[in-house]
Amino acid sequence: MNPYKENAKLSLDQLIEKRCGTGRYQVLALSILVFIDLNDGCELILMSFLMPILKSEWQLTSLQIQVLTRMVLGSLLTGFVADRKGRFKCIYLSCLIQFFMANSFLLCTNFYHMIFARFGYGFVYGFSIPLTTTMISEITAPDVRGRFLIVINFFVSVGKIYAFLLAFLCLENFNQGNWRFMMCLSSTTSLIVGILAWIYLMESPRYLMGNGQVIEGLNIIEEIIHKNQNNTGIISKLFKSVQPEVSSDPFKGSKYGYISVQERIAIEKWVIKVFRSQKKGTLIELFNKNNKSTTIRLWIIWFCINFMYYGQLLILPFILGSKQKTFVDYLTTVLGEIPSIILSLLIVEIPFLGRKNTMTISFFCATIMHVWSYYASWPYFFARFFMKECWAMLYPYSTEIFHTSNRTLGFGSSAAVGRIGAAISPYILIPLFEQEAHLPFLAFAISSVISTLSTFTLPYDTVGKSLDFQNSDGEVESNKEDEIKEIMMVLIEKKNQN
Repeated sequence: MNPYKENAKLSLDQLIEKRCGTGRYQVLALSILVFIDLNDGCELILMSFLMPILKSEWQLTSLQIQVLTRMVLGSLLTGFVADRKGRFKCIYLSCLIQFFMANSFLLCTNFYHMIFARFGYGFVYGFSIPLTTTMISEITAPDVRGRFLIVINFFVSVGKIYAFLLAFLCLENFNQGNWRFMMCLSSTTSLIVGILAWIYLMESPRYLMGNGQVIEGLNIIEEIIHKNQNNTGIISKLFKSVQPEVSSDPFKGSKYGYISVQERIAIEKWVIKVFRSQKKGTLIELFNKNNKSTTIRLWIIWFCINFMYYGQLLILPFILGSKQKTFVDYLTTVLGEIPSIILSLLIVEIPFLGRKNTMTISFFCATIMHVWSYYASWPYFFARFFMKECWAMLYPYSTEIFHTSNRTLGFGSSAAVGRIGAAISPYILIPLFEQEAHLPFLAFAISSVISTLSTFTLPYDTVGKSLDFQNSDGEVESNKEDEIKEIMMVLIEKKNQN
């Protein structure tokens, strides 16, 4: 069989699945990057605990608390930087900056100091969020991508539990405690992740290829193949392992000789077809004919789910504090998220459920639970279950639906719009709470209805589709110019063979 003909339609997803499989490198990358999302979950809970304490300790007004609770839009900047400068540098640098910003709370002695620290702290955390999902989606095979992205989202919940442990160690109750030491302790994970990322991670090969560095990208693929060889233990039992084979005709510049000339040419053709007209990190591309409908709906969904999810984290300490509840009662609501992650891992790759349908069903159920929570306290446990189910599916969907050239910007802009929903939540929820304790749950119910309709009308699901597809069938569209370039490549290769 002609090896060129065999690999003529090779895509990067197929190359990763065929040659890299899932092994040590992807698992190591996941093990490092999940702690960025753990930090994000920790930050959310620590901020919700910090607000009632500052209000009591510094005698702050409700308006001042609303200002401090605002989330800034670091995630929007991520796309403009990471889609141009790469994922790797942004990851380890943002983690190191997180470490310093978390420690800046030690210097805060009044409201104005806190504004500066809160702004920088929230900004850098927002900046780092899109990086983890983008990196993992670009180095994993399609058969495990959805589950890996759900695991990342799961660690947001783990981060919340970690925050409870810090609060238990440092705080006396919802209204007093050593909050500066608590914030200092929370910074250690950022430092560790930044160092580990710098030592062990590599740039995304998909990003490099989209940037015209095909040979560099293929060498990283070979590096992954080399690290994944001879998988043993639990990795070999859980994932599909691929034994590396040295090519008899490796491409020029190959480091290990795993990838052949024919595979290199096939990947170059794929790069030409996929990246031919994409502009890196531009909002205009998010509103072209392929993306406009999806972008608008995703922005609405991210806005609403952030308003609900973080709004509930914000308002629950006030509700529980007014009823003389403890940290254990708050922790119980967060534990409602854990079963949803397990369910998500089981159904994320099922075609008739997948990402889209699961989100639609979960938002509808969240609507019912939020209305019920207005009349009784305990259903918000189940409301968090369904909201976490939506989050778990929204992560892979928002990552996979956008093109590599704008993936970080697409995810980051959606997250940024979501942060606006989180930012305005205190201005709506605190006045509602002051009017009636459970009134905020009706606002959550309205957001759930809007999210249900937006999710239901999304164009198509991403389950089972390759990254960088450009139509509902999961295929990359072609044109005459691409076909001419492919023919020229074939002729050049035949000439070299002769």
